[in-house]
Amino acid sequence: MGLFDNFRQKKARTEAPLPERRTYQQKDGRPMQIRRPRSFADVEEIIDRLKDGLTVIVYLNELSAATAQRVTDILSGAIYALGGGVAELQKDMFLFTPDGVDAL
Repeated sequence: MGLFDNFRQKKARTEAPLPERRTYQQKDGRPMQIRRPRSFADVEEIIDRLKDGLTVIVYLNELSAATAQRVTDILSGAIYALGGGVAELQKDMFLFTPDGVDAL
């Protein structure tokens, strides 16, 4: 049983609206995405984008303080393992960059 298996099962049973997903082009032509997770279960999809080498801006303002901290912790660990970087842009707004892209 993987870390996110329990969340996949719960996610499949509920009909919650999907978190906001937007894709933009950076100046160098690489895609960048914006995510607004609504629960800890949305973290897996954000990590998948980071594994794809995309820059992701994550807004945590729709989460409780405890959940926002958990999301920040897991994403920080994932980006560290992938060799990328993280920067806090403002309160509850983080920039996660893949390896080879400076995080400000």
